[in-house]
Amino acid sequence: MKYLKVWPVLFLLSGIFSEAKSDTTYHVNFDSGNSQIEIFRSIANGDSQSIERLTTYPSGSVEQSGGWFDASQNKIYFNAISGGNVNDDLRVYDITSDSWSLITGVKSSSSDSTPYFGPIASSYSSSISSNTSNISSNDTDIASNASNISSNDTDIASNASNISSNDTDIASNASNISSNDTDISGLQSLISTKSGSTTTARIGDSTKNILEIGPTTNPTTINQSGISVSGGNLIKKDSDGNIHIGKNSFVIGNEVLNGAHPIWAEDENGSKIPLNIYGSDLQINGVSVQGQIDANKSNIKNLGSGIAGSTALTAALTALPQTSEESKHSCGIGSGAYSSRYAVGFGCASKVNERVDINAGGSYVFGGSKSYGGGTLDSGVVKAGFVFKLGELNKSQKISKTEKENLEFKIGSLEEKNKQLLARLERLEKIALGDLKSKDLAVYKLQ
Repeated sequence: MKYLKVWPVLFLLSGIFSEAKSDTTYHVNFDSGNSQIEIFRSIANGDSQSIERLTTYPSGSVEQSGGWFDASQNKIYFNAISGGNVNDDLRVYDITSDSWSLITGVKSSSSDSTPYFGPIASSYSSSISSNTSNISSNDTDIASNASNISSNDTDIASNASNISSNDTDIASNASNISSNDTDISGLQSLISTKSGSTTTARIGDSTKNILEIGPTTNPTTINQSGISVSGGNLIKKDSDGNIHIGKNSFVIGNEVLNGAHPIWAEDENGSKIPLNIYGSDLQINGVSVQGQIDANKSNIKNLGSGIAGSTALTAALTALPQTSEESKHSCGIGSGAYSSRYAVGFGCASKVNERVDINAGGSYVFGGSKSYGGGTLDSGVVKAGFVFKLGELNKSQKISKTEKENLEFKIGSLEEKNKQLLARLERLEKIALGDLKSKDLAVYKLQ
């Protein structure tokens, strides 16, 4: 066995380990300072070169002068050293997996008992077989390329025509670009930052203060008054400060009238027209206005009917007796009518004494009670009252039946006496005139 006593300080094998690709080469360097070998890969890219270290391995275990590269396996093989001597083992570096392995008991047919397997550039047997297959494939590709070249000739001719057309377009575009430069410059002069502001941009000036969007006929227009679309107003603010929305405008007034903010509608001529909530419900604080109107309409109708019934009830009550004059007790039935409501009442009055009368009664209106939303007007009413007579009592000018009979009797008696008096007056008158005879005086006697 050969014993390796001296290692070179720097051992670089350039061009020894080469891949099938001519632009990649592997190199081995002995790093004596760190007692290791280094494997590098150099890659050529045009005129530039890059070298990268792939792996390291302890130098006492590898005979770096006897290594070789197998391109078919993408592996580098080295004679292994054990106890300072080269043996039948191989140290293998797998470039693909970036790993080392040991192959033991590799026998050779060399007559040398301790052979050194010197470096051979590469093993290309498998690459040659692969290249043969690639050449066959390339023949097919070449035929296909010939067809493509023919097709490309047509495409090139078409492209030449397009290039000519593009030249015209480019010239036209150059003119447009020049024109656009002028327009852009003009636009830039209209766009500025509001004086004193870092966040507000202004478009236009005192003379160019209308922005049109869209076609030349009926474009969308934005100016200081508002926005119009297709020639019709969308929203604007007039000289009075009122806000108009739409062609036939919904108007929001600028001034507060009688403590309220006014709104109204106008036609296209500026004349005020009714507001119509069409196909939708108008609510105030979540309450339907139309619902309230309908409810109020019904309540007002019921209230009117209820008031008419109340009037009829009152009329019926007024027909009932309040006091009893000629008898101790008196009762009566009354009726009342107002509008389309009719009522009937019943009541009584009683004389407690000369100074106190009491009365009670009630009335009922036909048609039932009426609800007006906040309450109900009932169909019936009752009453009760007391009459107190104060001060001196005046005798009634009316007389009773008994008093009448007594009065008639007295009148009859007085009439009889009056006749007697008249007869005596007649005799006295005759005496005074001398016409009465003495016998006449005996006929009548004074009573």
